Amino acid sequence: MSTLLDRSYRSLLLIFVSWKALLLLLVVSSPGPAYDTSTALLALGRNAANTDRHGLLTPVLGLLATNLTRWDAIYFTEIARRGCLFEQEWAFNLGFASLIRTFVDVLRRTVGISHAFIESIIGITVAHAAHGMSVFVLYSLARAVFPGRKGRNLAFIAACLHILSPAGLFLSAPYGESTHAFLSFIGSLLFVLSFSHSGASTGHHDALIPLSGILYGLATAARSNGLLNGMALFEEAVRLLYSMTKGITLAKTRRLIAVGMAGIFTGLGFVVPQYIAYEQFCVNHKDPRAWCRSTIPSIYSFVQDHYWNNGFLRYWTLSNVPLFALAGPMLAVMTYSAFWTLSVGSDGQQSSSNMPKMQIHSEARLTGRLLRSLAAPQITLAILTFLKHHVQIITRMSSGYPVWYLWLAHALVEGHSLASSEKADAHRGKKEARIMNQYRYARMTVFYMIVYALVQGALFASFLPPA
Repeated sequence: MSTLLDRSYRSLLLIFVSWKALLLLLVVSSPGPAYDTSTALLALGRNAANTDRHGLLTPVLGLLATNLTRWDAIYFTEIARRGCLFEQEWAFNLGFASLIRTFVDVLRRTVGISHAFIESIIGITVAHAAHGMSVFVLYSLARAVFPGRKGRNLAFIAACLHILSPAGLFLSAPYGESTHAFLSFIGSLLFVLSFSHSGASTGHHDALIPLSGILYGLATAARSNGLLNGMALFEEAVRLLYSMTKGITLAKTRRLIAVGMAGIFTGLGFVVPQYIAYEQFCVNHKDPRAWCRSTIPSIYSFVQDHYWNNGFLRYWTLSNVPLFALAGPMLAVMTYSAFWTLSVGSDGQQSSSNMPKMQIHSEARLTGRLLRSLAAPQITLAILTFLKHHVQIITRMSSGYPVWYLWLAHALVEGHSLASSEKADAHRGKKEARIMNQYRYARMTVFYMIVYALVQGALFASFLPPA
């Protein structure tokens, strides 16, 4: 088993490095800054020529930093450099920028590095590291959800799909996407491991739930949509409260307290930045901003509405139809895979066939239960993005949600297994035909992911839409 795991990790690392090398090759081959020179102007404003005293920034590294610090990455790196000064900057949570600033401060104090692009370089490094680690965490998460030999194959494919995510260069640039995915996947892994196949959780299992809440809270600090992970915790709390109507036990009470703590930790990832902003803009001000006087003051909600024009159906204009078309495939995949979880667990096909029948059915039911819990944040994000956000961002926001990767991997494994079996003839039943249809859709989706990521990478590096 250890040899198989080592081989899987080595293979994933090789695929990850190869894919990232291809994307970075697109970056350095970009034709130029196109119509925007924001990154270069920022460098000039910081006197780049005078700060590279050590000559550590090679031309290639400078080109990578320039071409990857595009769109919102400019906000992240500027916030990392001098904090949030303006209201609109609070649309970008402090977590990722604070992480960059911490590393920059350490390098400046220990090595004395000070360069105009230092925040960009650190942000790119953190994004690559977080994406790489999230690949291995997703592999472990998939193994925990789908036990058995087939689960190992499924987990490997799901991890590969995360490497090839349509988020593309957004997982390499100074953006919070890869950090959010890494923290969110760890939180989900801890949440999944808190369940026991025997049905009775121990103190060890319950202790994992507050830890998952801490990771969910950190994910929320990196990207505000990490708050949706709390839906899995809320569902568990409701289940526990319902079970208590049939009898209160110490085990149920202990687990409910653990879930409550996890929910608080998750919420703090959103509340703490709001409190910091409230102190900055509302306390001791003679004429505070309008949002300060709201019943629940939230600078994030205000900024999304006032500066970014997010709101119910506001993005539904004729000029945005192409952007809805671009977002359509991922919205469809996220929605379909969420509904797919409703059918998982009805039989024992998710587990190894040499297990006792009762154990197979128990594992299948738990697999379905866990998948549905993890699918709730995903389907909610898809609906909210479709109705009130800038819809094209779903291609990068989707990177932090595991269920659609698991559905694609499951469809590929099941379809390949059926296609290579004797049932690949004309004598398939309805179930086999459905599996083969999903297999074809899954293969088309993988092709779309690769093509989209490559095209988007070339456009991103040249500061061209979509983003």
